Amino acid sequence: MRFHAVIFLSLSVLLCPLAIAEDTTPQKTFPVKASQGVAVDSKYFYAISNTQITKHNKETGAQIASWEANPKDPAQAHFKHMNSGTVIDGKLYAAHSKFPIAPNDNTVEVFNLDNETLKHQSTIRMPSEHGSLTWIDRKSDGSWWMCFAVYGKPDNKKTKLIKYRFVNGKFIEQQTRNFPEETVAKWGSMSCSGGSWGNDNNLYVTGHDNAEVHILEIDSQNTLRHIRTQPMPGIFGQAIAWDRSTEKPTLWGIVKNKHISLTITSEKP
Repeated sequence: MRFHAVIFLSLSVLLCPLAIAEDTTPQKTFPVKASQGVAVDSKYFYAISNTQITKHNKETGAQIASWEANPKDPAQAHFKHMNSGTVIDGKLYAAHSKFPIAPNDNTVEVFNLDNETLKHQSTIRMPSEHGSLTWIDRKSDGSWWMCFAVYGKPDNKKTKLIKYRFVNGKFIEQQTRNFPEETVAKWGSMSCSGGSWGNDNNLYVTGHDNAEVHILEIDSQNTLRHIRTQPMPGIFGQAIAWDRSTEKPTLWGIVKNKHISLTITSEKP
């Protein structure tokens, strides 16, 4: 996620995770500055930039709270490049690396979201041998997943999806998978910037800046398989987040420009 321009945050509602509706115009858009991605819970959305997060009312977009890393605070001096976040059980877990100084120096940053607050709570160190940590999410079965990106062709095929158990504040590695060739080919010379598990148990991932979402599944052979790539002009790469509090499947994402749109498309197998 190397793009740092002012962008607009968009909410794109999909009537079914695997069947994009005929009318796919965004229900809401918010002119909120963010450079890396968005996270969401039942009441708020969180605009994530390199060293800053802002908390907003999900209905109005009004800013409720903000947090910015203090370089003079020893507990925050390492902050350089937050890439994404996910809200789990009242806490925001942000994927962080020290890109570009030390791309593989990775941490998960935990934020307390009690009431209307937004406070940094802890830092969890992650391994450096896999690549640059770009996103983190928890699946409905309780398993945790992280993506470690490697950039440039042909090295970006080494980008890894890793499954974890979270025990006593530590992530314990369980399984490692590589992304399908069809997905890697869509990234160009970049890598996987965002990922979020849908209620259909499929994994939705984005590249760096293309207006599309790649839909993956873990098949009966326990292999990560590319189902299809869905054009999605309302989401220009970067980090995405499924809203798990709504009745209708709702995907949040960010765009890099002042104009957003959604492609009208029909269901595909």
